[in-house]
Amino acid sequence: MDAREKPYLILQLDEHDSNVGYETRIEAGLRSFRNHFTSTSCPAAIPEISENSNKIQKDVSVLREKTVLLPRWDWMMGDLMTAVLSREGIDARVVEESKESIQKSLSHNTGQCIPLNIMIQNTVDYIDKHKLDPSKTVMWNVDSKIACNLGMFPAYCKTTFESMGGGMENLDVYAGDITFKELSIRTAINMYIAFMLGGMLKRIGCRIRPYENVPGTTDLVLRESVALLAGTIREGKSRERALSRIIPMFEKIEVTRTERPKVAIFGDFYARDNEILNQDLISVIEANGGEVITTPYSELMKIIADPYIKKWFREGLKVEAITSRLVANSIGLFDRRYSPWFNRILKDDQKMKIPSTEEVLEKFNLEIEHTGESMENALKIYSLVQHHPDLKLFVQTNPAFCCPSLITEAMSQKIEGVTGVPIVTIEYDGTGGFKNDDIIPYLKYPRKAVKTEQEDTISSFAS
Repeated sequence: MDAREKPYLILQLDEHDSNVGYETRIEAGLRSFRNHFTSTSCPAAIPEISENSNKIQKDVSVLREKTVLLPRWDWMMGDLMTAVLSREGIDARVVEESKESIQKSLSHNTGQCIPLNIMIQNTVDYIDKHKLDPSKTVMWNVDSKIACNLGMFPAYCKTTFESMGGGMENLDVYAGDITFKELSIRTAINMYIAFMLGGMLKRIGCRIRPYENVPGTTDLVLRESVALLAGTIREGKSRERALSRIIPMFEKIEVTRTERPKVAIFGDFYARDNEILNQDLISVIEANGGEVITTPYSELMKIIADPYIKKWFREGLKVEAITSRLVANSIGLFDRRYSPWFNRILKDDQKMKIPSTEEVLEKFNLEIEHTGESMENALKIYSLVQHHPDLKLFVQTNPAFCCPSLITEAMSQKIEGVTGVPIVTIEYDGTGGFKNDDIIPYLKYPRKAVKTEQEDTISSFAS
């Protein structure tokens, strides 16, 4: 089929009780066959379709000509991303989200990733609310060869918009790099710095908020800091000068330190960082006695970069591999430049040391070919444990219908055996209910640390 450039479907049968996964893949396969047919058959033999039908935009000029709508997976990063793009003369906006919009999105979900449908619904609602012309609007989406089949997202969004009609078929979907490097090198650098600074501000907030003497102070400072930093980026002013105003505001917050178990959150980005979908998970953990350990996107990039670069070299994708290696090597320059500001507060939370890929893969019986979200989760988990040996709990955030999340959940016993840290998994299905209640017993009655596999091995030798 590959040699003849024909589309095909490989359907793997397993022991899942639900047939939703099979139906979804068959539907996707049929849609691919139809798209292939319409792109190769004689025009007279097929219905007339619009020139823009099923076309994913990759022409960067579209971003400059139209209103660009970004998904709202993290309010902090949304504000900073729009600031970077505004600096480049782009009318970028973050879509709005609510519990109601999440529930509305389920009406066109047939078993796919729930965040994907939420992003689609939020885009439609934003266009309707602000009376935008869909033909002059573009939905930004990430174009990626890494986990969770993200490269499928743009095509699915475009097809869904076309099925909605009412003008939405004229909405462009743009697939690009998460750092917007196709715009310019300056844009990519500024976007990476925005990811780093925003992530570190969030980490500082989680370090201070549980111990503040006046509740709400940290969040007020956090919002003021993000607004100040976004304005600085938008106007092209000195980021160091902005930090010289931001860090003292955090230092002035009065706190009373107590013993709290440290809780690290990992999993799907949207479920992990979107406080509407995850029902304000961080607040629930803090209200029940925990302190949350967050991982900035900039650190996540460094953690997962090495295995993908090695994989792409093996597959002959040398341009992607070399480019990613150059970017990864340059990241350290920005870390050294801005870390001293944040370490005035974080102190013991110095730069995370990334363990070698081979070391992590060996721990979890994985191979370099096992790329995907579960492999990434293993790298994140092991890096967090190495950096925070006093971690007491992992919380895995999953959207319903997420296959990679199910695989990681199935690895939980192995993960606890390697790290000695228990895992609680929460699935957010968008219907409401108190999903985060499952965490409370782990915080109120923490489990005693279990021996890791390495400690068991040492004990057996000693005996």
